[in-house]
Amino acid sequence: MTRLVLDRVSFWYPATERAALGEVSLAVAPGQVVALVGNVGAGASTLLLVASGLAPRVTGGRLEGKVDFPGSALLLPTPWTQVSGMAFTVWDEVAFGPANLGWPIERIRRAVDAALETLEITPLGPRDPATLSGGELQRVILAGLIAMETSLLLLDEPTAELDPAGAALVWRVTRALAGEGKSVVVATSDLDAVPALADRVVWLEQGTVRRAGVPADVLADDAVWERGPGGPAVAGVWRAAGLAAPHPLSVAAARERLR
Repeated sequence: MTRLVLDRVSFWYPATERAALGEVSLAVAPGQVVALVGNVGAGASTLLLVASGLAPRVTGGRLEGKVDFPGSALLLPTPWTQVSGMAFTVWDEVAFGPANLGWPIERIRRAVDAALETLEITPLGPRDPATLSGGELQRVILAGLIAMETSLLLLDEPTAELDPAGAALVWRVTRALAGEGKSVVVATSDLDAVPALADRVVWLEQGTVRRAGVPADVLADDAVWERGPGGPAVAGVWRAAGLAAPHPLSVAAARERLR
């Protein structure tokens, strides 16, 4: 059973003639992490808005094609725009989503405590969300999505506000959620993380799918370096040195190739 299906989806924002997405098809299965990569303006954020049902319902515009999803939670790259404004503590902010689902209080407590622990932010529980840094707030918003126990997570640059240690934690959590059977679609410019993170990579270019497949295939494609976002830094160094393809996507793989 797929968790998300986009079938020949095209989308136009209001008062625009050029489609932001053009006949995009995508299917995401339970337990799968799909990474969306591309240059700025490629359409990854728009795809997530469409997949979440916010486009065109909230954004306006015109949608063609079929979008099928059982319910999802979307993380935007600007966490301060997702704060409820109804909570005076981090704990209550994370509880806001589950409470709106009408859960019993004991289930809410368990879900919130578990989500705070997962993101390693339990000590922030009593804090006012307005006092948090961007990175702290990004973890809080993600904890709120996890606490709702949705089967499909849509993440738009979820590590944009985080330091390297925080980013590594989020990627570990993402893989762990997939291991629990959840589906994740993540738009990211952190190409070093993609090989270990994603089961599949979708390279978007001007609103269309240029290539999709396993990371080793998509990120080793010469075209993704020549006109796309590139790939992991180690692969870039390998290419620059004129070493033979295929380009390794991790330091460990490069070390093994050089032996």
